Amino acid sequence: MNVSGLRQISVERFSIKGLFRFLAMLSEVSVMSSRAELMRKILLTIDQHPSSIYDILYSITNFSDPKRTRLPKLLKSMENDNLVVSALQPGPLGPYRRIYKPGPEADKFLIENLRNAIETILHFYNAYRTTNPGELYELGKNPELTTKDGKILYASYPQVKINDLNEIRDLSSNRNVTISILGPDDILIKTGISYDVIGSNIMDIESPSKTFSEVRLRGVPPRNQLPKAIEECKRIMVRGGILRMIVPFVFFDEPENATLGEFIQVTAATQFPELGVIEGSDILHIISRNFSKHGTYETKLGEVHFWAIKS
Repeated sequence: MNVSGLRQISVERFSIKGLFRFLAMLSEVSVMSSRAELMRKILLTIDQHPSSIYDILYSITNFSDPKRTRLPKLLKSMENDNLVVSALQPGPLGPYRRIYKPGPEADKFLIENLRNAIETILHFYNAYRTTNPGELYELGKNPELTTKDGKILYASYPQVKINDLNEIRDLSSNRNVTISILGPDDILIKTGISYDVIGSNIMDIESPSKTFSEVRLRGVPPRNQLPKAIEECKRIMVRGGILRMIVPFVFFDEPENATLGEFIQVTAATQFPELGVIEGSDILHIISRNFSKHGTYETKLGEVHFWAIKS
């Protein structure tokens, strides 16, 4: 983004009457906005129409400035951070006005806001699925695979969380099972659960081949790591070993219409892989290349379980 077409003038002509009108308008608005939220609103406003400070003020609702200097200082700060660029150009009635438009860092700032918004939506989506049980897809039946004795590798993405503790504790209660963790174990250190850590890279697991009777993945590795991750899981599994992958946010239907759900599906899966949204067909394709016996099923709480057995 640049300011081509905007005239560059070294001195801005800002009338005293105009300044007082501007300050008066600021004092009439009563709701305080956070700095980040105000910056987001400014960028969305000037993205559609490059605007003067007056235009921005009229376009932003729920904004107040008790010190009557917030918006000019904020725009100056945003310009220093390359979030906005500005230049002078003739106004509709003659006087020159400073016009603001998005700067080179604006998209990066808005993308981070979008990531936060989708993360919040997924929070409420998860709550909705939990309180409104039902299956979204026609998947297979739960094969009710029995946990095998031996070594179990447990990996959670982006790291082991509080929700994983009960499952790990249940697994470790079996005297014939030993637990290995892949990745950070900060939350496990003081639990009293017996386990060992075998590195952090699922694409290069620090274990000999044919070691684990079961591999459990809670969540999904980054999309670009998934093919190699599944290959590594297969390598370290014994014959007859079980791979279980539990994914809370997974989509199978190919997007056809421009619905909000499909926008979230495509955007979250491609732009923000750390949020754990995945295309189910991608996982099935990768698993089918590595395992002849595999399947998937959906729980009443909306989680999708992928499973495979090494032959």
